[in-house]
Amino acid sequence: MKHRMAAAMVVAAGTVLAGIASGPASASTAAADYERCQSADYPSVAFSHTVCVTFRGNGSGVPPNDVIRMNVRSSGRTGIGHWELFGPHGTVSNSLDGEWKDRTHDWAGYQDSSFGDRWCAVFWRDGGGGSGYYRATPPVCVTSYFP
Repeated sequence: MKHRMAAAMVVAAGTVLAGIASGPASASTAAADYERCQSADYPSVAFSHTVCVTFRGNGSGVPPNDVIRMNVRSSGRTGIGHWELFGPHGTVSNSLDGEWKDRTHDWAGYQDSSFGDRWCAVFWRDGGGGSGYYRATPPVCVTSYFP
């Protein structure tokens, strides 16, 4: 009796371990992430920036379009202001105000997206003296599709 019970426990443990070791049924169903970037230089304001968007695939072979991460990197002197990251549904994230010299503003989360949607970054400079902000750069955008 003791031997049968011990043998049953070994078989059960082996089954559990085999299930753990085998992992997912298919590696091809895993989602793939793709990053796309776009850069722009602005000699009139003495800085350049690059916006990058990471798209999440759904593992079904459909091109990845949903957004899971955005960032903007600036180089040069921006002046005091903030970055706005936005997509087809409006603003995704605003950075803190400050001097954006050689810095990065990151956002991570989830935004639903469709083929051809545009995801952009724009810098809003502080006009000073309580006058508010003005758009210092045109939007630099990445389009949500995978070639």
